Amino acid sequence: NKLTEPMPFGSDILDTGKDTDPSDIQADIALLPALAEGVDARVKTFSVGLDPTHEQTAAEWFESLGYRTLTGDVKYVKGYWGGTRAEADPRLGASFCQGLTDLAPTQDYDFANWLPVPNVLDELASTYPDAKFLLFESEPGRWLDNVYIKAQEAALRGAKCGCGGDVEDRVDSAKCRLGESVHFCDVYPCVYERTFTTSAVDPRAWVDTYAKHVKNVKSSLGSRLLVVDMETPQSPIAVSQQIAAHLGLSSNPEAFALAHPFEPHVLAHVSEHRWLVFWFACVGALGA
Repeated sequence: NKLTEPMPFGSDILDTGKDTDPSDIQADIALLPALAEGVDARVKTFSVGLDPTHEQTAAEWFESLGYRTLTGDVKYVKGYWGGTRAEADPRLGASFCQGLTDLAPTQDYDFANWLPVPNVLDELASTYPDAKFLLFESEPGRWLDNVYIKAQEAALRGAKCGCGGDVEDRVDSAKCRLGESVHFCDVYPCVYERTFTTSAVDPRAWVDTYAKHVKNVKSSLGSRLLVVDMETPQSPIAVSQQIAAHLGLSSNPEAFALAHPFEPHVLAHVSEHRWLVFWFACVGALGA
């Protein structure tokens, strides 16, 4: 139960090869995936931190538990050979950038994070009174290093897709489409500008925004929030145990943490990709 496509919002490699129809999104989400062994509960959870590195790990980890997962504009669905593939679901980001903030798409997921989830913290807290929240806190300097890389990836993709210019100048390609009616430029650079005030990294302004966001999160959610200090040396097992205890994922958090340490789940990407290559090679050979 590992990820085949670890692609958070802003990745330059998201390429579904086809348009994403809203009905397909709903059909894929309708079937609840089985919870992993030792996971006793499916708890509505939002991670509202701004460190893309930790948020990506969290998305992969929750998906490995059997949670329906949305990270930015990417949803994870089961692959054909036991892995997991990434597909576009830009509904939340698109509505946010249109000024609508329609939270309806979040009903389809057990776990959601990355932009624009942190921006709609108050709305999520009031809409889902039983939901739990996570905040992975990083030291500001390390956070800036992590978010700089992600912002550069998003900027590169935006440049390739024609973002920032006229609508008619946008590039119509699979990598730039996030569905039948949503283009990457419909959500970028909007989500970065509305989160950090600028799309290009401004170290002083961005660090100030990050510090204010962390302070606001800590003061607004009370006991519904778990703050995970990612700068304090602790094992993936210890982090997993904290999350399990906070969310009530298992009656035995210690055993749960041993079975499900908090770490990336990317190994099946190679497995799924190899199976795809093998399958298409066989089809090509048979058709020759």
